[in-house]
Amino acid sequence: MSKKIIIQLILIVFLIILTIFFYQKYMVLNNSDLKLMKKENDSQVNNEKLVSKKNQETANIIENLRYVSKDLFGNTYIINAQSAQIEEGNVNQIKLFEVMAKIIQKDDEVIYINSDSADYNKVNNNTIFKTNVNVKYGKQSIDADIIDLNFLKNQIKIKENVYYRNNNAKLNADKIEIDIESKKLTISMNKKNDNIKILSKY
Repeated sequence: MSKKIIIQLILIVFLIILTIFFYQKYMVLNNSDLKLMKKENDSQVNNEKLVSKKNQETANIIENLRYVSKDLFGNTYIINAQSAQIEEGNVNQIKLFEVMAKIIQKDDEVIYINSDSADYNKVNNNTIFKTNVNVKYGKQSIDADIIDLNFLKNQIKIKENVYYRNNNAKLNADKIEIDIESKKLTISMNKKNDNIKILSKY
């Protein structure tokens, strides 16, 4: 074999080795970089979606909200909340937080209702108070988990872990209903066989 052919073979082998070396070093690294870039882009897109969602939720939050309305019977309903959030897809339904409400009746008697949160309907003023709920009117006070204030029925329904007290008595019951106009109070249990627990000074 001539010297010239040997040199040509050596050069070809050398070129093949160089090609393999450059391919592994740059092409493999480029693929790795592409995967890393894709991962970073995906992460950025997810972060942007999270920020967008948070911005949308923040845009729906209202601070220091107050509603005042008057019914056909001459009663005034005032509800205040430290913050509120409009329900997505339903602008008339609002979630309230740190709620203080009062019903001022035409004879100037006032029913006070406080709770940690509430679901308020702007159309009919119906409100469901939730968590650490308290009702006060006159010398009477009621604690419960839920209070359903329904102006269409002119009624307050107090439910779950109900604890009632006045100057003369304390009682536990499942449910108390108050007629807003007459202030008539109905106390009951969910099961007929269960007894209302009463502690009285008499």
